[in-house]
Amino acid sequence: MSDSLQALDWDELVGRLGSAEELEASAREAGALLRKRQVGGAADLLRLCFAYVLGGFSLRTLAAWADQRGLASMSDVAMLKRLKASAYWIGYLVSELLAERCPEALAGVHSDLRLMAVDATVVAPPGPKRVYWMVHTVFDLSRLKLCSVEVTDRHEAERLSRGVKAGELRIADRAHAKATDLAIVVKAGADFLVRAPSNYPRLLDGDGHLLERLALCREAGAKGVLDRSVRIQDGKSKVEVAARVVILPLPPEAAAKARRAARRLAAKARYKPSDAGIEMAGYLVLLTSLKADDWPPERLASTYRLRWQIELAFKRMKSLIGLEGLRAKDADLARLWINIALLAALLAEDDLPALDPEAPDSLPLAA
Repeated sequence: MSDSLQALDWDELVGRLGSAEELEASAREAGALLRKRQVGGAADLLRLCFAYVLGGFSLRTLAAWADQRGLASMSDVAMLKRLKASAYWIGYLVSELLAERCPEALAGVHSDLRLMAVDATVVAPPGPKRVYWMVHTVFDLSRLKLCSVEVTDRHEAERLSRGVKAGELRIADRAHAKATDLAIVVKAGADFLVRAPSNYPRLLDGDGHLLERLALCREAGAKGVLDRSVRIQDGKSKVEVAARVVILPLPPEAAAKARRAARRLAAKARYKPSDAGIEMAGYLVLLTSLKADDWPPERLASTYRLRWQIELAFKRMKSLIGLEGLRAKDADLARLWINIALLAALLAEDDLPALDPEAPDSLPLAA
C-alpha cells in the first residue's frame, strides 16, 4: 500500500468516500450487502476488500485476520463469495470518486457534444500471459465523470461503441479505428475522432478507389496539413462509413522520436518494419465523422489531445499501487482486485500534484 494510504486513519479514508449511510446505501444497491450476517456493515466490508488486495492476504489468512479484528466471522469460502459480490460496488465507488475531479486540460473547452474518451488497459496475473484481463473505460470529459469501468477477459475486444449514446463524440487511439465499430457509433447518432494506424482501416475516395496512406502523408507534408473526405471500409465485411481523414506532420524532433519508438517496438516484437511504416510514424493521422466547418484540423488535434488524461491516469495508477500485480484469476475476484487497486490509487493521488494537462510531445500542438 502506498505511504499516503498507510498514513491515513481508516475513518478518514472512509470519509473520503462518503458518509457511513451513503456507503451502506450504495453497497445494498450494488448487491454487495444484501444481508449483514457475518459482516458488520459496508465500512467493514470495504476494509476486507482493501485488506485482501493491498495486504496480500490469502483467503484463509484474511478470514482469520477479520475474525481477530472483529470485522467478520466467516469461512474462507464465505469470504470469497463476499469479495466477489463486492466487485461492482467498488467499481461504483471508483466512478463516484473520479466524478469529483476537474482536470485542468478542460479549461476553455466548449462544445455541444459530450466528449467521451474511450480506452482500455491490460492487467495480467502471474504466469503465462495467455491469461490476462482488460479494463475498459469510458470517461466523460465534458462532465468530468468516469461513466464505466468494465473488466473482461482477453476475448472481449476494445470497442469504441461500448455503451455509445446519441450526442457523444467518442475519442480513442489506434486500437479503436475499426470500420464496423465506427459505423455503429454513427448509427447511434454519435460522432468519432480516432487516431488511425498506418495499415488499417481501408480508405476509399469518392469513386471507391483505394487510397495509399503513405501518399496521403507525403501530401500532408508538402501542404502542412491534409483534410480530405473519404469512405472507411472494413476489408472483410465491406461495411463503409463516411468520414474525413486529417493528417498533420509532427514537428521534426517529435517525428524523429516517434520513428525511433516505432523501430524499438518492431525490434521488441521481432519483426522488420517497412520503410513506409517508419515514415508514416512521423504523422498524426486522424479519422473523424465531424464536419469540417465546425471542426478544422487544429481543433481536432486539440480535442484529440484531451484523451491523454486517461492515459496519464492509468500510468500513475500502475506505478502507485501496482495495478499489474493481479493475483486473481476468477472473473469477479479479478474485477474486485482491479477496482480496489484503482480506488486506492485515486485516494493516494489526492496528496499528489494534478495530472499534467499537456499532451504527449509526440502530438502537434494546435493553436
